Amino acid sequence: MRRGSDISAVDTLAGTGAKRGMAGYREAMAYSDPAAESVGRRVRRARKRAGITQIELARRIGRAQSWVSGVENDSIPLDSIALINTLSRVLRVHPNELTARPYRGDTPAEDRGHSAIQEIRRQLERYDLDPEWSGDVRPIFELRSEVERLMWLRRETRYADMADRTPALIAELQAATHLCPDADRMKAYQLLSIAYRAADAVAYNLGYADLSVIATNRIHWAGERAGDVYSEALFAYLRTRNLWASTSWNDALTVLDTACTKIEGEYTAGHPEALAVWGGLQLRASITAARKNDADEAWSRHRLAAEAVTRLGARQRTNYYELSTNQPNIDIHGVAIAVELGDGPRAVQRAQTVHLPKDLPASRAGYHHLDYARGLLWCGKRDDALTELERAEKIAPMLVRNHPMAQQAVRTLLELERYGYRERIRRLGVRMHIL
Repeated sequence: MRRGSDISAVDTLAGTGAKRGMAGYREAMAYSDPAAESVGRRVRRARKRAGITQIELARRIGRAQSWVSGVENDSIPLDSIALINTLSRVLRVHPNELTARPYRGDTPAEDRGHSAIQEIRRQLERYDLDPEWSGDVRPIFELRSEVERLMWLRRETRYADMADRTPALIAELQAATHLCPDADRMKAYQLLSIAYRAADAVAYNLGYADLSVIATNRIHWAGERAGDVYSEALFAYLRTRNLWASTSWNDALTVLDTACTKIEGEYTAGHPEALAVWGGLQLRASITAARKNDADEAWSRHRLAAEAVTRLGARQRTNYYELSTNQPNIDIHGVAIAVELGDGPRAVQRAQTVHLPKDLPASRAGYHHLDYARGLLWCGKRDDALTELERAEKIAPMLVRNHPMAQQAVRTLLELERYGYRERIRRLGVRMHIL
């Protein structure tokens, strides 16, 4: 059973009462809060603004007019990032306009992370200006400790804490690149590059795509000044996400392949950093190909990444460049590829054989449980899907609550809710600001 084969008939499955209840909720909320309106309403508004008919939109994306109608009246969910990106490109809007990202909180506590975005943006914009730091700059070893703390927060998906810490640390590291001894300057740039990556993690995962583009370029800028030979490859790895938003799948694969070619000598020689970076690039290529709906290419890239992990052997326990080029991540990507291809049964089958180590970063575990939940939902296993969503949220709450596919999965479960888990799914909906 493929994605949408059962949930495309959501009106039938949901029951008349639940359907009317959710429809009434959406209609009432849309008047008071534009961000609370349904995805279908946002698609309809973007289509009308573009001046095209449902028939024309259907033709451009290779669907039937009845499918577009189903999306616009919310009987067919947009449960695929690739599909949202495709629609956005045709409608000439950013995907965030259809998903209503970023999802801001209603209270200071709920809005943590988001409220720090403007200061993060300011620090990223003044990267090449004189530092605005008064007083002494801490020694490199102390700054390294602070950066390592940021990276730990990133792995644990504690984006609010990261957002609070990142601007000041960027400012101090920028000052360090100007004020520290020449012998330490390249080290300061390396730490600054990692701090910029923390800023990117906050921006990207909370839904600030334009800021993520800026942060990605800053990572590259600082990495080059640090003399990092893999700076270009890491830039390609991160840059690909921005190409996904415009469905530039072939361009994304070209960027990744070019990066692989540039480190091919080190990869062939078996340098561990090169093996890790190569494997990370191939995993990103596998997801790119899956979103392009090229299954053969996706699984081929997955095998290439697995070969890199095999060559790393015990060295895979060193998380080079925070890319998680290791066997658990290979297994997790096997599930993710099936999900991106819309193959629910294969995703569930693969997920059932995945064993997550206790020290797996929360970011990886959270994504995995979310992917597993989506596969289960497509297979009609709603109780199990809810359990996996709850696990994902418990492990990585900010990641899940700010992820458009988690939002869509919860909305679908609310549409299909049954008495046995009504309170559970309602509580999850409240925490994710859907109810």
